[in-house]
Formats: sequence, structure tokens, C-alpha cells
Amino acid sequence: MNRTTITIPTLTLLLALVGAAAPAAADDSWRLKVSGVSAQSTAGGGSDSSPGGAVALEYRATPRIGVELGGLRTEFEKESSVQLFSTDFVSELDFRMTPILARLNIHLTPGRRADLYVGPVAGYVLMSDVSHRYRPGPLVDDIPFEMPAENRFTWGAHAGLDVQLGRGNSYLTAGATYLDLPLEVRVPDSIGPDGRLSGDFDPLVVHLGYGHRF
Repeated sequence: MNRTTITIPTLTLLLALVGAAAPAAADDSWRLKVSGVSAQSTAGGGSDSSPGGAVALEYRATPRIGVELGGLRTEFEKESSVQLFSTDFVSELDFRMTPILARLNIHLTPGRRADLYVGPVAGYVLMSDVSHRYRPGPLVDDIPFEMPAENRFTWGAHAGLDVQLGRGNSYLTAGATYLDLPLEVRVPDSIGPDGRLSGDFDPLVVHLGYGHRF
């Protein structure tokens, strides 16, 4: 008797959840987003804003909950100089970053023309080698060398806004993603502990693009 008492409410709850999710799944539950991005380090010193591109696919399990998987790619460049004895000593760094990210989208205004959402984000970041060019002066050629960078897991938070275009399935999408991401490189000649240098990078990525529901 006790077993029947426990099982029936459980089955009833499961059927109710399936019934509630079914209309959302049948009503444009998939969303494809293609965006341009601008990324910048938020750590000390920062870097110039770096353009790139992103693509993402979201599945709306319910009107308020969506799961999104996507990736972006951008290349960072930073130049710094120091003047000594009337001569500029210039240092240039550049590297490419490709995060593969999973987002949980908590939609705060479902069903409205302007759909606001927030949530956590986690993923894995593919890093290129860090290219360093050092220029001792205007009459001396650049001195280049490469520093292999480590791929890293990352986490963070994001916020976004989707605005419907007309009465169709198209919309504009905009938002920002913050990632907690250290940058660790292997340096030549064993500079630093174990031949490695590391520091905070922590990029803030802003996107603006186009989306389509289907």
C-alpha cells in the first residue's frame, strides 16, 4: 500500500512536468544566434578592445529556462613602450582566444518583445601561442619569440537582451559575458618559476547580432 501511495503522486508530477514543457518545445524552442563581439581584459593594465565573431544555439526547455551552447573567437593585441635616453623601447603582444561556452539562460521577461535574461556560464578556452615582439629602437629590427599558452577551463556570468523584429521569428540580440580566466604561458630560457608566467586576464565580451527562432 505504501509503495502505491508514493508512486502515483510521483507519476502524476512527472506527467504534469512533461505536459507543461510540451507546448514550449513545440513553439519555436530553438534559437540560433550569430553575433559580432568585442572583448577586453578587465585585469590590471587591460588591453585594447578586440573584435571577433560568435555563434550560439539555445534550447528553451520552458518559457523561463534555456540552455545555450556556443563559441566565439577573437584576437588580442597590446602594445606598450618605455622611453629611455630619448629612445622608445616598444613591446607588442598578441594571441588568439577561442572559448567554447555553455550558458544557463534564466529569462526574466518571457513572452515579451524585449526578452531579458541572465545566468551562469562555464566552458573551455582554446589559446593560441602568445607572440611577443620587442623593438629596442627605430633603427633595430623587431626581436620576435613565441610563448605557448595553456588551454583553460573557465566560468563566469552573462546577461543578454533579445528584441523581436516585427511579427516574425527574427530578433536582435545583445549582451555581455564575464569570464574568470587566468593566462599562463611557458617562457623561453626558463624565466619565472618552472619556466612559466601567469596572471589574470578575465575578459569581458560584449556581443551584438542577429537571431532566429525555429
